[in-house]
Amino acid sequence: MPLLPTKNSATDEFEETALSVLTLLKKGGVKERNDFVWVHQERVYAVAYLGTGDPDHAEEVTLATFSNAFNSLNQNLPKNPDLTVWDWLSQFVVDAMAEYHNQNSGPPDDEDSDPAQDGSASMDWETTVLLGVQRVKRCINSLPQDLKRVFILRHNLDLNYEQISIVSNQTIEKCMAQLYRARVQVVKCLGRG
Repeated sequence: MPLLPTKNSATDEFEETALSVLTLLKKGGVKERNDFVWVHQERVYAVAYLGTGDPDHAEEVTLATFSNAFNSLNQNLPKNPDLTVWDWLSQFVVDAMAEYHNQNSGPPDDEDSDPAQDGSASMDWETTVLLGVQRVKRCINSLPQDLKRVFILRHNLDLNYEQISIVSNQTIEKCMAQLYRARVQVVKCLGRG
């Protein structure tokens, strides 16, 4: 479950089973597809923007995501009954980001991936849950941009490590190290009040 849900969504919209929503979407028409896009566009765009850093490119990735998702619906529905709508849709935004990076970026960045080098391996992440959300938000906003990006992709947009590495065009190890560092900096910030 995301730490900080998006402002325009109820968690239920993203946690519904994909099979039920997509069955209705497949049977429906333009209105149902437009409603689906309306509900999910902000979250898809957020992933795309964090991955591209450019509003125009993020818009292109968002359009490609929904186009590919709807084309997939014409072929078949997901078989896994426990798959959530966001788990299903996030596959398409990650695939669109992979295509974007194949066309516009170099190889994945993998430097500086050992959290033991900066002493962050000994910090405790769990304490942030016990502290106030506003303080956590303030501390997240104080993170350097690269750490903030992986933190938001993981805790707000609920992507897994492999998906984060594709979206950010980095190795999984570097993403894990950056996420760990981000958590450590948030914990340190919270400790200062």
